[in-house]
Amino acid sequence: MYPFVVALHVLLCTFLILIIMLQPGKGGDVGAAFGSGLTSAVFGPRGPTGLLQRATTVVAFLFMFTSITLALYSNQKMQNNADVEGELERLQQEEQAQPPSGGEQKPLDGAGAAQ
Repeated sequence: MYPFVVALHVLLCTFLILIIMLQPGKGGDVGAAFGSGLTSAVFGPRGPTGLLQRATTVVAFLFMFTSITLALYSNQKMQNNADVEGELERLQQEEQAQPPSGGEQKPLDGAGAAQ
């Protein structure tokens, strides 16, 4: 489920960027990008603002939903791996199992000894 949500999140992010880039600026029109008379044929007599605004709203809502879902997945994973007491016990057992190093070094077997 997690990889599906991540893939959906990336896809929605790409769509959101594209939809925002298609929207007209304050002084511009989408017709300048597609040709002067094409906007009424493609988007209807109202123009692209209604369609693009609705698409932006829907994709932004889905993007926020996947963001919250991924945050919940991350939080749940962090809480499952946050067994601090168990980790401290494991480290103490490892320290007790290792023999103390007294600073003594083993002699090398002839190959590394200087002659």
